[in-house]
Amino acid sequence: MIGRIIFLLLAVVVLAALLYMQEPESGNSTATPAQTAAAEPGFVALGAQIIETGDNGQPLYTLDAQRIAQPVPDGIIYLTAPVLHYEPAGANPWVLTAQQGQLPQSAQNADLSGMVNASGTPQGSQRMIRFRTSTLHVDMQKQLATTAAVVHIDWGGSLVSGHGMHADLKSGEVKLFHAVSGAIVR
Repeated sequence: MIGRIIFLLLAVVVLAALLYMQEPESGNSTATPAQTAAAEPGFVALGAQIIETGDNGQPLYTLDAQRIAQPVPDGIIYLTAPVLHYEPAGANPWVLTAQQGQLPQSAQNADLSGMVNASGTPQGSQRMIRFRTSTLHVDMQKQLATTAAVVHIDWGGSLVSGHGMHADLKSGEVKLFHAVSGAIVR
């Protein structure tokens, strides 16, 4: 009988010791309730489409992607296999594709990467322009596309390549900066 009492007391002491050793970790924490609460989740959409309208209420662009993810609210939007149908007011439409891309929360810019292809007919031109590169930054408000990477351009049969590009998507003015070579067909 005394053996059972000693065993019971010993079990209570061990249990109390275990509970005491776990308590300081959670009980002495300096974290606020807001910090310990789970972070608000973002979103993931598969086979999704985003439509952004301009000041005139008409679509500025339509973005289709295999996957659109925003892991953190108000954070960067990540795109997988984006297809951007860019339709600026007063200009001809453009189609841009890539393997991946990113949009800031404001969605006024797009950073595309991985086999980026773009095609469109600049204002006042009868010839379609196509260019491909590894990275491309598109400022949708200013209607500009820029890259520091190698660019290959096919403008109605004229083939030109170079390093670095600044393209005005509205006017069709394209500037290549370094190591420019190609053939112009008239």
